[in-house]
Amino acid sequence: MSTELDRLYARLADRVDAAPPPELSAVRARAAQRRRRSFGGLLAAAAALLAALFAAQAVLAPAATPVRPVLPALPAATEFLPFDGSADPVIRFTGPVRFGMTETAGDRSYAMWMAEDGTEWVGGVDLTTAKPLWPALSLGKFGDTNGMEVSAGAILLLTEQGFDNPLIKDGSDTIIAVDPATGKIMWTLPYSFNDTDRVLYDDTLVITWVQRGVTEALDLRTGKARWTVTDRVAQSGTNALRTMSELYAVGGFAGRAPADRRVVLHLADGRAQLRDVATGRVERELTAPVLPAEGDRLRQETVVDGVLYQFAGGRVSALPLDGSPAGTDVAVQANLDGAWPSPCLAGGLFCAVTGDTGESATLTVIDPRTGATVWQHEVKARVRGVLPAQAGLVVMGEPSVVLAADGTPLASLDGQAMWVESGNLLVVGQAGVSGHQLATGENVALGQPGVTGYCSANATMLTCPTKDGVGVYRYAR
Repeated sequence: MSTELDRLYARLADRVDAAPPPELSAVRARAAQRRRRSFGGLLAAAAALLAALFAAQAVLAPAATPVRPVLPALPAATEFLPFDGSADPVIRFTGPVRFGMTETAGDRSYAMWMAEDGTEWVGGVDLTTAKPLWPALSLGKFGDTNGMEVSAGAILLLTEQGFDNPLIKDGSDTIIAVDPATGKIMWTLPYSFNDTDRVLYDDTLVITWVQRGVTEALDLRTGKARWTVTDRVAQSGTNALRTMSELYAVGGFAGRAPADRRVVLHLADGRAQLRDVATGRVERELTAPVLPAEGDRLRQETVVDGVLYQFAGGRVSALPLDGSPAGTDVAVQANLDGAWPSPCLAGGLFCAVTGDTGESATLTVIDPRTGATVWQHEVKARVRGVLPAQAGLVVMGEPSVVLAADGTPLASLDGQAMWVESGNLLVVGQAGVSGHQLATGENVALGQPGVTGYCSANATMLTCPTKDGVGVYRYAR
């Protein structure tokens, strides 16, 4: 998937069975470190906090010109509610689990988990009743997992190494599509996680087989192709059209289905096509030269706010998809080797984690129109992801750091932090789960549910995999 959940999600970096407890590295984005190409995916965008903040004379002012930091309007306090972390789970695990994750959409949460014996499971919870939607489903044993992606039409389990599993052909990576309403398997599809780009819509999966040179739009109910394109698409060249606000990482680490019903295919011959997702009809075609990769450097593409961005070979290009002749192609000032830039701030700015040593790293903010470095912030921790929201950026680590849009530190949090709809944060750490009031700096202890993976939330309810099962907790009114 070019910049879809793998995207935006969160960058997940370690193999599930190699990092206890699981980090924000454990699923989709964890595969980024072993892919021959980088993937986009997890996460980026922050609101138009103040237009003046991104005025060129302020953001790109010479170093000798003092620029007074401009802080965002911080959110009002959330009425956090402590919960009983020892309460019985809604879905109880049958044995020890080495990894789990949840995704929440409205009043439904979905969970996948991998037991210590390699058995992968999937379940769903009705948050209005705190009861399972259907009996948890065992998918059999696998060597590894790339987690799951969820939309209204399907839960897609991204399985790996399904040897001796009757659902899987030849032990290959396989997508298993489960009906969110019933928990029944709808179809399976052998694929390659590393060599496909994917965009998940509410009723369609657009998947590009990069090496084969084929793109298909699959009906989520049947797994059958609605339409097929045999023109070769550039690596990372299959993307949804999203606005910056759609890329906010609120309520979890996974991306959401795009609202725009078009997909961008950037063909290897230098054409960019905007196609209708349902029919495949080409609505617009533009000339869009492909930036070539250089040596072992990888290339990445993203579409946000109607602009196609490419990073490759130490350069960045920006092409408006409305046909206006305002495209740019410039050298990038920062060394982005091994980094995966993603849109993260209003005004079209991108973030990249550079100089990652495993113990420290640098968050580098780039203006793709000029290639200039806007600001940098040193982080004294391993960075596992950058989560944008209206109030600023969470740089995931232990501790996690919250930054304003101009790089001003707002908070340092002891654990993995997650934005919630109010604009404040939930923090999962060794001491349990707490709520953080961004405006006052107050931390509110909520409970100790023994989290063993990645939680997700709506405006009031938190769903977490724990050592005993999938727990549901009311954290706010």
